[in-house]
Amino acid sequence: MPFGAGKKILQKNYSGLAITDEFLYFTEIDENGTVTRQEASALPEGCVVNGSIKDFSALENGFSALVKKTGRIRQPVTIGLPPGDAMLRRPISFPRMSIEDIRSTIDLNFEEYFTSRNDTVFDAVVIKTPADANDKDKVSVLAATARKSLVDKILDISKRTGIPAGSIEPSNFAAIRAIPEAQSGLCVFADKHNIIATWEGWGIFYRTVNNLSNFQDILNTIQFISTQYRGVEINKIVLAGLDFQISTDSGMGIVNITDPYYSSLGLAMRESPENGLDLRPPEYIELERRRYSFNPNRLILWGLLAGFMMTSLGTISYAFMTMRNLNASIEDMRENVSALTIRRQALERENAELEQKRQHTEKIIDFLKGDIPVLEIMNALEVNQPEGVKFDNADFVIGPLGGVNVVVDGKSLDDGAIIKMTEGLKESGLFDSVMLPVSQKDQLQRTVFKLVLRVKDILLMKGGVVGHGK
Repeated sequence: MPFGAGKKILQKNYSGLAITDEFLYFTEIDENGTVTRQEASALPEGCVVNGSIKDFSALENGFSALVKKTGRIRQPVTIGLPPGDAMLRRPISFPRMSIEDIRSTIDLNFEEYFTSRNDTVFDAVVIKTPADANDKDKVSVLAATARKSLVDKILDISKRTGIPAGSIEPSNFAAIRAIPEAQSGLCVFADKHNIIATWEGWGIFYRTVNNLSNFQDILNTIQFISTQYRGVEINKIVLAGLDFQISTDSGMGIVNITDPYYSSLGLAMRESPENGLDLRPPEYIELERRRYSFNPNRLILWGLLAGFMMTSLGTISYAFMTMRNLNASIEDMRENVSALTIRRQALERENAELEQKRQHTEKIIDFLKGDIPVLEIMNALEVNQPEGVKFDNADFVIGPLGGVNVVVDGKSLDDGAIIKMTEGLKESGLFDSVMLPVSQKDQLQRTVFKLVLRVKDILLMKGGVVGHGK
């Protein structure tokens, strides 16, 4: 528990609220990490389906019913998004820099890490991975996104029902904090909608599933993680709310969690921004900060007002009117400055994007002048394409750190075939790295994957690899 350090004059509580398929789970803990209150409120059928919110009116009724049980909630509450409403990207490696600079870099190059920037909020946090010990000049960063319209609706509901939103965080990211077995070494955690690989208390791989009911999906994840982090063994499997049995001869320990409040407890354990994500829009966070910040000018004005009140009633009236007009002018100026700041930031982002597109175009023109070794790349893909794996298309693009990447989209009937394919491509000698940043199941239970291949620089000396191939 991260709450044992330091003694405070006033007791401070921390709260978490997890939104699940059937219930709202609320947990409150004190500064020592001791649970002081827990409440659950049932949600109507169809409110949350397969880990995604579908009916916000029903959700608001659930929030209201919870407040009736808990009474007035004074401390800010960390609200957890269901796993289907938040996307967590695999760790990204960055040169060692401040988290503010990392967030700005992700924002400027957003579509390289996620999809469209429209209707999207995101946040990033520095985490630990098994690879961090090999390079002290770099850090691993986990980034998460959600739809801004969905987050805005949750914030509106929390405001109307009297639940102050301290932050909004993916529930599956926060749940790991509440699991002691996940705080050391490499382990795999699974519940109804999540399979998560963790390292030293940080989630390093997230996979969303619908109603997990067998061990095969967990085994596939274990095999994939084992290929990504060779030499680091998985020592535990942690199951939460799963009723199927696992028999294994691997020597890994099996831990079963029966307490349904583990996600809300993990949310409540978010003591500081450094150990959590916050998907509230930046303008909302800034508004909350200004609302609760201390303003010494206001204190001086009230002191002057008290002095004027001792002089005469006329002076009091005059001072009151002056103060009110001054506060109104200050607020108008703040709003104008905020609007201008937002416009300036938007223009800076637009200029950065235009500059990036210009450089991208210049590199493509340079590459088009040389010999194009596309056949070597496509031949390697064909040779290493296992049975049951289908390639939909392959794009040749400039990578975020320079060089050329081949981005392959495809489908597979077997996750093991994908792992076999990546191993074959690594051994082909054409690529510096073979990454599998995105995979999910489609309606036919095929694995839809995106494969990123970084072409070796020696190939680029022969000519540029650009264009689009299928």
